[in-house]
Amino acid sequence: MKSLKKIVPKIAGKKVLVFGDLMLDEHIWSKVSRISPEAPVPIAGVTKISHVPGGCGNVAVNIAALGGIPYLVGIIGKDSSADKLRKALATARVSDKNIIVDPKRPTILKSRIIAGSQQMVRVDREDRTDLSPALKKKTIKVLKKLVSQVDAVIISDYGKGLVNNETAQFLISLARKNKKFVAIDPKGTDYSKYKNCSIITPNLNEASLAIKINIVSTKSLLRAGKTLMQKITPQYVLITRGKDGMSLFSNKETAHIPIVPREVFDITGAGDTVIATLSLAVAAGEKVKKAAMLANLAASVVVGKVGTAPCYREELEEALEGHEPVGKKIKLRKELKAIAQGLRNNGARIVFTNGCFDLLHLGHVRYLREAKKLGDVLILGLNSDSSVKQLKGKDRPYVSELERAEILASLECVDYVTIFKEKRPDNLIKIVKPHVHVKGGDYKINKLPEKKLVESLGGEVVVIPPIKGRSTTNLVERILANK
Repeated sequence: MKSLKKIVPKIAGKKVLVFGDLMLDEHIWSKVSRISPEAPVPIAGVTKISHVPGGCGNVAVNIAALGGIPYLVGIIGKDSSADKLRKALATARVSDKNIIVDPKRPTILKSRIIAGSQQMVRVDREDRTDLSPALKKKTIKVLKKLVSQVDAVIISDYGKGLVNNETAQFLISLARKNKKFVAIDPKGTDYSKYKNCSIITPNLNEASLAIKINIVSTKSLLRAGKTLMQKITPQYVLITRGKDGMSLFSNKETAHIPIVPREVFDITGAGDTVIATLSLAVAAGEKVKKAAMLANLAASVVVGKVGTAPCYREELEEALEGHEPVGKKIKLRKELKAIAQGLRNNGARIVFTNGCFDLLHLGHVRYLREAKKLGDVLILGLNSDSSVKQLKGKDRPYVSELERAEILASLECVDYVTIFKEKRPDNLIKIVKPHVHVKGGDYKINKLPEKKLVESLGGEVVVIPPIKGRSTTNLVERILANK
C-alpha cells in the first residue's frame, strides 16, 4: 500500500482527454410500501430526483474528483436533458466547452428508479443512428485540437454511435503519434476499431462476447487475454472480473489483482472509475500494473455507493490507509476543515448531521443510512461527554465519547466523525459548510435553530422522521425493566 499512496499526490493536475458517449443519468429515489392493484408491480413513491453525468461524463467526473483535469468531448442535443447535464457537469467541476451540440440528436438519458438501496428498473432514451459526415468532421476537428494539450486519452464507448472505426482510429493514431497513453473502455463485438491502443479494459462478459470464448475457468481466462492481445495488438489488456478482481495481460506477463472486500450496493459506474484512475496514474508516470492496483481499490470505493457516483481523492486516500481503518475516520476539527474544503473543491455533495448517539440502536443506524443517501459524503458531529451531560443530565452519557466515536466510525454509511464540546453544532457547520444538514426527530424545519445558518452558507435542512419505539430512553427502560 505504501507505494500506491505515493501515486495519489502525483495525479493532481494531470490532463486527460475523455472521448465517448455522453449521457445524463437520472436517479429517481423512492420508497416502496405496497403493490399496485393494477398489476403485480411495486408502487414507487418518489422522494427525490437527482441528475449526474453518465457514460463518458462519469469518467470525466471521476478524473475531476481525483484531482485531475478532464477534457470532455461528446455529443448532446439541444433539449432539457442537455441543460440538466451541463448543470451536473458544472457541479462536478467538469468543463463543457468541448462538447458538441447536435439539435437533431437527443441527449441520451438513462433513468433509474431506486427503492432504498436497490435499483428496480432502468429506462433509456437515446438515438443510436450513425453520425452524419458533417458531425464526424466536426468531432475529428475537436479531437485534433486537444490531443497535444493532454497527458493521456480515454475512449469510453457505450455503443451509441460516436465511437466508430473512423473516429476511434483517428484518435488512437493521433494519440500514439503524440506519445500519449490511450485507454479504451469497449462495447460490442467489433474490437477492430480499437487496434493499437495502449490498454483495453473489458469486463468478463464484454471480453467473452468479443472473442466468442465462454470465460468460466482460469484456462479460458488466460486464453481470452491472449486472444485479445493478438486480435487488437494493445500493449495491455485488463479484464475486470467483479468479485474476482482483475487480470492484467501483456506480452511479458499476466497479473491477477484480487478484489478489495467491500459491501456492494451498486456496480453502476465502477468501470468508469477503473479507467479514470488507471489513466491518471499512468499520466503521472506510474507503471501500468501499479496503476491497475490503484484503480482496483478506487472501484471498491464506488461499489459501496448507490447509483452513479465517483471516487473522490479523499476517499481513495482513506481506503489506502489499510482499507479505511475505523480510527482514520475520526478527525480533529482542524483536520475536518481541510477535508471538507477538498471535498467541496472536487464537487462532492456533503451531508452533515450531529447528535449524542448514546447507546447506538436501530433507529440511529437507519437514520444515518438515509442521511448518507442525500449526498456523497456523510460527516457526523458527535457531542462530547461534557455536552451530553448538559443536554441529557448528569447521569449521561452511558457510553464515553471515544467509544461512541469508534462505533459510529465503523458504520459503512459514516465517512467522518468529529467530537465537539458545544451544545449546538453551529461552529462545526461553519467549518463543514454542508450542502445538506440533516436532523432526526419530530422537528419542524422552520423552528430549527440551525436553519438560518445552514441556508446562509448555501445549504438546505432536511428532517428524517424517527422510527417509533426506537430510542435510547426506550432501550434503557427495557433494560431496567428486565433487571
